[in-house]
Order: sequence, then structure tokens, then C-alpha cells
Amino acid sequence: MLKLVICEFSKLKRKKFIWLVVLSAFLFPVPLTALMTMPQTAGQYDSKIDIFNDYFQFVMGYGVELLLPCVIGVMAAMLFFMERDNDTFKNLRTIPVTSTQMILAKIIVLFFFGSIYSLTSAFISILCGEMIAEVNSIAYRLFFALEMGIFITAGTLPLVVLVVFFSKNYVFSVLLCVFYSVLSLTAESSFGALPKVMCWLMPIPFTTLWSAGNLTAHGAMDDVGMLEYLIPTTFQTIIILAVVALLSVILVDYMYKKRGDE
Repeated sequence: MLKLVICEFSKLKRKKFIWLVVLSAFLFPVPLTALMTMPQTAGQYDSKIDIFNDYFQFVMGYGVELLLPCVIGVMAAMLFFMERDNDTFKNLRTIPVTSTQMILAKIIVLFFFGSIYSLTSAFISILCGEMIAEVNSIAYRLFFALEMGIFITAGTLPLVVLVVFFSKNYVFSVLLCVFYSVLSLTAESSFGALPKVMCWLMPIPFTTLWSAGNLTAHGAMDDVGMLEYLIPTTFQTIIILAVVALLSVILVDYMYKKRGDE
């Protein structure tokens, strides 16, 4: 399995998009740093700790929860379209590797990049935060970012199912990713109006609820107020997203095997 994962990494090394993934981690922290230094913004806070708490929340909320699903979706399209684009499905039958093993290797790569992207965003926010505010709880925030990267990637796997199912082109895949992120953002703005079951069935909004509860519990965010009844525990989050991820992998495996037989 390790050799397959390394092989998938070597395929991505030839793609210029990987550098865009790295640069996209700077997309929100840097402009937000400039925004937080403006007098009309900084004047709204009682302390520099409050400034950093909100700053970190904005970076993780928009830079990770909004942008990471798009990044994972496009990377999934690149990984899962390679065999189709190069017409190598039949050649793969000559080697002792099952389609399930190949899919698991690709999924592991997605989780790796999701975790690295989230950790990078958090690390940059901490560095930038040192210039504008008082940084605190660094170890917690880095661990929180790691959890966020894993959870968001797991919550994006249903999008990967759609990308593989439609198997069109990269432009269509990008549009799917944008639609998925916008749909999640719309749901997050309607938490108060949506029933709890629906909020928990949508992976990205569900992860947003967990992150709000987790940040609040560690004093890094104000009280969630009326949404407290929607907040899942970390254990509930792990179980639900694990089920979502497992079902997604099973569906992708089925479609991949079917495509390989054609």
C-alpha cells in the first residue's frame, strides 16, 4: 500500500496545480491580517487575544471550510481521471494490484493533502497573528487544524463520488466543487431554520458545528448561543464522518471497478 501511495504522489508531482494548492493556503490569512490591522476593525475588540481568536476563526472558517473542499475535489479529479485520460485501465489488470487498493491509495493522498493544507493555514495564521495580536494556545490550535483537515476531507468524499460518477472534464469538476462549497455555506447561514437531522446529514456544515463547539469549549470563540443544541461531540463527529467516508469509498470502488470492466 505504501508503494501505491508513493506512486500517486509521484503522479501529482508533474501537476502544476500542486503549487497552487500551497499558495491557496495564503489566500485568506494574508488579506485578513491587513483587515485586522485597520483601526475600525481593531477598535471593535477589547483585547489582542480577542482579535486573534476571531482572526483564527475566520481563517479556519473561510480558508479551510470553504476552500478546502474545492481543493480536495479538484485533486480527486486529477487522481481519478489519470487512468481514464491515459487509457491505462486495461494495463492495470496485468499487475497484482486491485482497484480497491488503488482507490485507498488515492484517498490516503487526499487525506494527507487535506491535513497539510489545514495545518499550513493554521501555521500561517499563527505567524501573521503574532504581528497583529496576542497568539495563545498554539498546540491546541495546531491539533484543531489537523482534526479540521481530516474531518473536512472526510466530508468532501461525497463530492468525490459525484466527480467520479459524472467523470466529465476538469471544468465540470471545478463547477461541482464550487457548487458543493456554496451549498454548504448556504446551509451554514440557515442553521437556525434547518432541522437538526438535516444539519447533521450535510458533512461540511456538520463539521462547522463541531468546530464552533470545540473552539467555544477551549475559550477560542464566543458562546454559540441558540445553536448549542446542534453542536455534536467529537466522538459523534468521528462516527458520522467515518460512516460518510466509508460509504463514499464503497461507491467510488464500485464505479471504478465498473469502469475498468468496460
